[in-house]
Amino acid sequence: MESAPFFTVIMPVYKTEAYLPAAVESVLRQSFTDFELILVDDCSPDGSGAICDAYADKDVRVRVIHLPQNGGASHARTVGFASAKGSYILFMDSDDTVSDTIMEAAHEVLRADQPQVLMFGAQEVYTDANGRAFSRVDICYPAKHLTTHEQVRDEVISIEKTTLFGYLWNKFYAAEVLRNSGVSFADMPLNEDFRYNIELFRSVMSLTVLDVVGYYYYKRENESLTGRFVADYFALQQARVQDLFDFYARENACTDAVKAVLGNIYVRSVFSALQRNCDPRAEMNAKARREWLVSQLQDPFFRDLTLHAAPEGRLAGVLCALLKKKRVSLMLLCARGIYFVKTKLPALFARAKQSR
Repeated sequence: MESAPFFTVIMPVYKTEAYLPAAVESVLRQSFTDFELILVDDCSPDGSGAICDAYADKDVRVRVIHLPQNGGASHARTVGFASAKGSYILFMDSDDTVSDTIMEAAHEVLRADQPQVLMFGAQEVYTDANGRAFSRVDICYPAKHLTTHEQVRDEVISIEKTTLFGYLWNKFYAAEVLRNSGVSFADMPLNEDFRYNIELFRSVMSLTVLDVVGYYYYKRENESLTGRFVADYFALQQARVQDLFDFYARENACTDAVKAVLGNIYVRSVFSALQRNCDPRAEMNAKARREWLVSQLQDPFFRDLTLHAAPEGRLAGVLCALLKKKRVSLMLLCARGIYFVKTKLPALFARAKQSR
């Protein structure tokens, strides 16, 4: 009888034919070879499906599932996981890549420590309209091995501060834990990965962190300027902060330190929403943007969190001060400036984001 692979990589595929070969080949180049790669063709209208089949013909470790209709990444992951045979699962996007040695590094630790989840670092790769990388930002977290739920719970807020908590693609999950958890993927914009993790981590008992870059997350200028516009962006960010608050509150662990991080995230979300409101697709004039901001400043949850906020960066500190003092006109002016830099000077915008 053929033995089950140690790893299963599940990769939803939709309209990524330009990037799919690099993504697949980064998996197939792994120095550790005991894995299977499940490509879930989410009824992609381009040549992605044919590319998937070509790789399956060349490598027995590759399996392809062609879905009859497009159901979104969450549905594709669910379908892929249902047929996974590996002991540990990696959910990967089809327009990113992984390092050649991440499975080998993870395997050594997983065999030794047997954590329910293993997390590793990532590199944000910013590319221009021609596909050339103009900025690379490494995001890692100190190596740790946490062996109780309380230890894992208390670490989540610090991990979220680096942005690494919410992603699916920088974690190897024990397949048995995922199956027993009852957690399912939510079909929602932006926050589906985060929602899955926050629900799962309510019962995670052990976590190991590798202080290495194992994933390359591409942020492409040609897509960021023309990509989908999420009208309810801020409501989704509010829900994210509320989920984190509830994660700690239900265990009576929502300390001032936790609230400080949540406040910082909230401040960042407000200004991100404000600059997005400047996008023509938001269909908001100056009066509407002002009214939106004033309504947020009156929110009780907002007032409580911003009292605790204390960002570390200079720019974030200035924005936080404006928010606490409710300097509406200056906040709107800053938002216009951020939007200008994001759309006209993307390289500068990327460098500004390096301060976390």
